[in-house]
Amino acid sequence: MEFLNATYLWGFLGILLPVAIHLWSRKKVVTIKVGSIKLLQASEPKQNSNIKLNEWWLLILRILMVAMLVLILSEPVLNKRIEKQSVNYLVEPSLLNDDRLSSFLDTISEEKVRLLTKDFPYAKDFKSYEYPKVPKYWQLAQEIQKINADSIVVFSKGYLKGVKGRRPSIRANTKWIVLASEDVLETPIAAKQKQNDFEITAVVSSANFLMFKKDSISEKNDLLEFNVSQDSVHLISSKTDWLPLTSNETLSVGILSNDSLPEQMYYFKAAYRAISKFLDQPIEIIVDPEGISLNDLNTLVILNDSLPLDVKRNILVYKPDALANQLIESGTTSNSFYLTELLNSENIVTNRFADQLLLLLNTDKSIDEYIQNYDQRTLAESDLQPLHIADSTVKNSIQFFEMSSWLWLFLIPIVIVERILSRIRKQ
Repeated sequence: MEFLNATYLWGFLGILLPVAIHLWSRKKVVTIKVGSIKLLQASEPKQNSNIKLNEWWLLILRILMVAMLVLILSEPVLNKRIEKQSVNYLVEPSLLNDDRLSSFLDTISEEKVRLLTKDFPYAKDFKSYEYPKVPKYWQLAQEIQKINADSIVVFSKGYLKGVKGRRPSIRANTKWIVLASEDVLETPIAAKQKQNDFEITAVVSSANFLMFKKDSISEKNDLLEFNVSQDSVHLISSKTDWLPLTSNETLSVGILSNDSLPEQMYYFKAAYRAISKFLDQPIEIIVDPEGISLNDLNTLVILNDSLPLDVKRNILVYKPDALANQLIESGTTSNSFYLTELLNSENIVTNRFADQLLLLLNTDKSIDEYIQNYDQRTLAESDLQPLHIADSTVKNSIQFFEMSSWLWLFLIPIVIVERILSRIRKQ
């Protein structure tokens, strides 16, 4: 047994206090003057013994009260050495029914297979509605060290959207294996009405890319189905919900410029020209807008030090971040975004800068939700693997069992009995 707060053990000296009070009480002599003792009868020895016995019970109870209180404050724990398992397996919940993995898991003991989600429950207790579709990989990696195993193998889909923040450094010996989806998903997300046809925009995603695709469909095509109010359209061949119809109105973008970054303005204008051509919709770029409401803009780009307040539209602010995974990252609010590095002719192509700017133009938040749901881009195993810190701990780990809560169960009845007995004996 060990004590987490051994300093409080000095409190055992407090046991002397009830002993001193008891001895002091015995010294008190009460003199009663009576006229005659002829009619008084001597007390029976048995009764005197009973009085002394009760006083000793009070003393013992009070000593126990002090001792229990000192033990609770010192937080005693029982330690037990537990031998580490050789290997544990963590599986992303969505992979449990994957044919590539299920046959392998059937050959492993149930006590070694856990889920890659909060608290790492055993896979045998899996309930699909309890777990998110995409775990936060690096946040969970910080907790993997609590698993009692020499090495841990992690099976995951390695979604890019499941990686946030800085790569963690952990002591656990882990090996991450990415089982990426081989499917290419194409999901319609927006519909625009033109003169004689409709333009359907879809998001196309696989393990290697995320892109937008648009198709023109004649209004007489049998593939289209309209609602009663004729303001939404549905593709019969698709399982998606109704797509609201939008018009070909002009989009407006405001840019607060910075004289020291003139080349950045050139890249932004080029990207918006590409987006305008892709959407077949005019985009007006307003540099240093004055005299207009910023809330009338579809997007506000800030390259200087000014930061307007109470803007409800999407705001893109230049904020360098060497650890960011994309050129544009989400900010602290739902409508704020950060440009994580200066643009150049290379990164605007490799990071699909125009595609990211397109997301900021969407006024319908459900489009962003569609993109999050169907984004299947994955990271390589080497990019997903946390950094490993060498650990020289012994093979056996120690598990602590706290005793403080059990000591309270003893202390409470002792206090109750002591109070009742002291009231009876008037001590």
